[in-house]
Amino acid sequence: MATAWPLPGYPDTHSTSWSEYGARAGIWRLLELLDSHGLPATVGISGAVTQRFPDVVHAVQAAGHEIAAHSWTQDLVPACLAQDEERRNIERCTAAFRELTGDRPVGWISPRASASTHTARMLTEHGYLWSGDHADCDRPQVQATAAGPLVRMMHSEYSDVRDGGNPRAYLHTHHDLVDSLLAGEPGASTTITLHAHVSGRPVLARYADRVLAYVERHRDDLWITTYADLARAVRGTEVAA
Repeated sequence: MATAWPLPGYPDTHSTSWSEYGARAGIWRLLELLDSHGLPATVGISGAVTQRFPDVVHAVQAAGHEIAAHSWTQDLVPACLAQDEERRNIERCTAAFRELTGDRPVGWISPRASASTHTARMLTEHGYLWSGDHADCDRPQVQATAAGPLVRMMHSEYSDVRDGGNPRAYLHTHHDLVDSLLAGEPGASTTITLHAHVSGRPVLARYADRVLAYVERHRDDLWITTYADLARAVRGTEVAA
């Protein structure tokens, strides 16, 4: 992450090693869990993964999950980039996924979910349907941009990054999250966020398995879907504001 290493110009080898666990081991464990519960996912993947770990991208695609672009790397935060740099980042990611998979992502998640004031317009200009950089509402919203509408997807306030250090709290929090969704207003939505380099590790994966089992148990009462399918549904029923 851009803010995790205070020494510009020097490699942050620990953070690199920590994050690469996700591609080397964690994603495979999470893909197995999703398959065992028959659940779809939206998988945010950095563009650099298409070059360094192409087998990961192919595996996610083969499993039928949605691939969302997650910047080229996590230190390219749009809010810190000039407009030309941000545009090149979007174009580079889009092209890399298309070249590797034969398809292109329709969703984008910025590092730290920190978009610039130009991100929404640029994403729409480049054919994106949704952006996952938002947490200011209970449900997705359609945003009007100079280039057309973009669906603003809300990410969860709860994730393995925050509760991963206490797996039992992580489990109970996510049970409560599902329960609140079941008891909440019609049309409300929530996201269960699993990072491959966090929830993909053995101990937390056991708890993620139990969370997904709880979701699966209530699948008749929930619409469990990808961001892309949810965005298409929202786009079809709402007018851009």
